[in-house]
Amino acid sequence: MQETMLKSPQFWLLLGLAGLAVFMVAEPSSAVNAATAGLRLWAMVIIPALLPFFIVSELMVSMGLVRFLGVLLEPVMQPIFRLPGCSSLVVAMGFTSGFPIGALLTRRLYDQALLSDNEAERLVSFTNNSSPLFILGAVGMGMFGSPQLGWLLAISHYLANLMVGFIYRFKAQSVYRMPKTSRRGRWRAAGEELLSSINQEGFAKRLAEAISKSITNILAIGGYIMTFSVITTMLSDWGLMEILARVINCIFGYFELSYQVAYGLGMGLFEITLGSNYIAQAGDATLLHQLVAVSAVLSFSGLCIITQVMGVLVGTPVRLGFYIKARLLQAGIAVLITGIGYKYWAAASAPVSQTILLPSPFYAIHAWRWSLYCMLFMVLLICCLLCIAWMKKD
Repeated sequence: MQETMLKSPQFWLLLGLAGLAVFMVAEPSSAVNAATAGLRLWAMVIIPALLPFFIVSELMVSMGLVRFLGVLLEPVMQPIFRLPGCSSLVVAMGFTSGFPIGALLTRRLYDQALLSDNEAERLVSFTNNSSPLFILGAVGMGMFGSPQLGWLLAISHYLANLMVGFIYRFKAQSVYRMPKTSRRGRWRAAGEELLSSINQEGFAKRLAEAISKSITNILAIGGYIMTFSVITTMLSDWGLMEILARVINCIFGYFELSYQVAYGLGMGLFEITLGSNYIAQAGDATLLHQLVAVSAVLSFSGLCIITQVMGVLVGTPVRLGFYIKARLLQAGIAVLITGIGYKYWAAASAPVSQTILLPSPFYAIHAWRWSLYCMLFMVLLICCLLCIAWMKKD
């Protein structure tokens, strides 16, 4: 009976929740400060960065644009990822908006029977990314004080995710044979799909529903952020994070990681913001070690993000183990790309700035402006995909 309890994940979850409750009672000031920091991050960065994308994505799905793009971009998505054309919107939005928009859109397409079980699992494995706002703004400029290093991390992150999507194409259950259709025929079929998706509901009703759903999702994200902010504070205050850091140091002892970098990796297992900042502020580490460690943290995304993604996907066939394997695969590829990029491109970069501490990098960012830039890039990305589909031979 006792052995069965120890092997049960529910037992360890209940034990962790009990410890969290004890911490909030024993250290109320630390718990309140941690929750307040999480709330400020959510209010000043997450809302302006993600809420516009949530609303736009809901409108695009409800107004039938997904089906329109699905017909047109089938010749692009099938050869590369063995996914239906409608997944192109998930790729574009996921790569320009950040967590967990890829999971939300995948869930919507799966609920509309536009994705199979296998396709939904493969799609969500590479369309949940750190946003350009976070990598270029908060990490590159805020933590490292270098736009060049921000671009190196961003290129490594997104290229690694695309490679994960390409690798997982070989896990497709069947090879889809596209019917031979002329360009004019595809555009005609796409127009018919768009018209068939339009019903009698007016735009005002669609907009109201999109805003309502988006606010619900953004509130849930705020809850996750504040909860994990308290959890990481509890682990730090009780010395558990120090134990985890020493374990990580032993595992990667061959690479001679500094204790501060190992501590940041431990924090990054739970929350990418705190983990990345600790690593960037490690004064006893080389710049290469800092960059590859941050790249790994960004790719794994932390249990806070993973919990958000799996919470969105409850009731779908997406398996937690499959998703975590994809995150680890991306982390390995991203670390390799970051190391190569540092050696041949960023080795002469300016040293890491040690003067900017959390949470200053995040609250100094003009999140609304960055969000608009990312949205513009998303539109341009979709236009580029459409151009590729148009130029593709029938």
